Amino acid sequence: MIDDGQTVTEQGHSSSTTAAEDVGTPPARALEARDIDKDALKVVRKLLAANHEAYLVGGCVRDLYLNRKPKDFDVATSARPEQIRRVFRNSRIIGRRFKLAHVFFGSKIIETSTFRTNPKEEEHAATSEGDAAAEGGGGGDLLITHDNSWGDIKDDARRRDFTINGLFYDIERRAIVDFVDGVRDLDRGIIRTIGEPEVRFREDPVRMIRAIKFAARLDFTVEMDSWQALLRCAPDIARCSRARLVEELYKLLRGGSSRRAFELMIQAELFQHIWPDYIALYDASGGLHRPSRKDPPDLPSALFWRYLAALDDYVLETGQTPSNGVIQAILFAPLLHGQLLEANRAELDALIEDTMTPPCAALGVARRDRELARQIYMAHRRMIQPRGGKRSRRKNSLVQRQYFHDALLFLGFSVETREFDGDSALEHWRRLALQSAAPAPKSNGEGGGGDKKRPRKRRRGGRGRRKSKSSGDKARASEGPAASES
Repeated sequence: MIDDGQTVTEQGHSSSTTAAEDVGTPPARALEARDIDKDALKVVRKLLAANHEAYLVGGCVRDLYLNRKPKDFDVATSARPEQIRRVFRNSRIIGRRFKLAHVFFGSKIIETSTFRTNPKEEEHAATSEGDAAAEGGGGGDLLITHDNSWGDIKDDARRRDFTINGLFYDIERRAIVDFVDGVRDLDRGIIRTIGEPEVRFREDPVRMIRAIKFAARLDFTVEMDSWQALLRCAPDIARCSRARLVEELYKLLRGGSSRRAFELMIQAELFQHIWPDYIALYDASGGLHRPSRKDPPDLPSALFWRYLAALDDYVLETGQTPSNGVIQAILFAPLLHGQLLEANRAELDALIEDTMTPPCAALGVARRDRELARQIYMAHRRMIQPRGGKRSRRKNSLVQRQYFHDALLFLGFSVETREFDGDSALEHWRRLALQSAAPAPKSNGEGGGGDKKRPRKRRRGGRGRRKSKSSGDKARASEGPAASES
């Protein structure tokens, strides 16, 4: 690794940095300033004006260098969280394990963190005992449970996970600041840990999932030493909190490269340690293994990969991400193959409960996500069945259900995987969805045609026939909860 700072300018020549006097390597391509979020620039400039160091950092710098549109923009600064809060009235300090500030611009958040260094041994030991249980680890090991030791920009670069994420962007010099040789690894398409791979993975096992996520999303290769360390450390993933594991899985599945990511996770035997109860459900059909052309098309493992491919196509083509309920429905659909249509309603409900509840409860999947998946499955059964008579009226009412659009999306995935011959049903329900979304025709204001609606009478709730002051107070009090629920 390179120990001294490197700066890469947009114009393609090198210059000195604020952190070091060394000269860096010219970039293979220029960063486009117009692609930088204007609110992120405001945060950096305001911190600089308050005499703090401040840089864009991490994934946004990586993506700008690769000519990709960053999903979000993060800022790293020498200002402490309390100082950030004083600079920005529109901010809030969050986190205990990793304290930082969220600066709000409407619904947008610019995550702003203080330069950090690795905690000293005595600080780590003092906090490990109380915090390790929450992360699933034991005290005295490498698992980081406290990460609020402040440092400088060099310290902050060296404690990040991968070289490609350890880059800073100096907006005044219009230059990348690189202490970890991240630019070279971006040019070579390499995922490499900063520091000793095994130590970094044991400090935070979620980094193994992130290594695979970036390799799949960017079509990069995990560097050999990092990959071998990942194979050795895979069992350590079970030490992470269930909430973090669920969150990272959802990120993988929404990233547009879930099929490749899960291939790598299964190859590394990482997924087997993340969700063993789910993997066990495939044992009766030969296991969940990497895709093979020799697999029968209706094999649950083969269906799993086709569903992920359909999910990736949807994310990449639309730029939208499905709800957690749709994702859960996708994950368990290969295991319910055939039964979604063959079983009656009561049998299907029981089968969904028996199949989904144990593994979802073990991983900590939210009950609301499981319930939405169940509703999607029950709606799917109705959407595929033939139309006609009373059944048709029931189907039309389905369009008004809150979960209908999730069910329609899942129907599209099922048709794309060819699990069901449902092209005509899909077209029918898409047509109904468009009709239900169309605005009601407006009156042209002429004559007294039959389409003209009477104005609704205004309700006077609570203001009429007040018998006494006390009874009126009771009436108004009873209206409060009802109003809040609407």
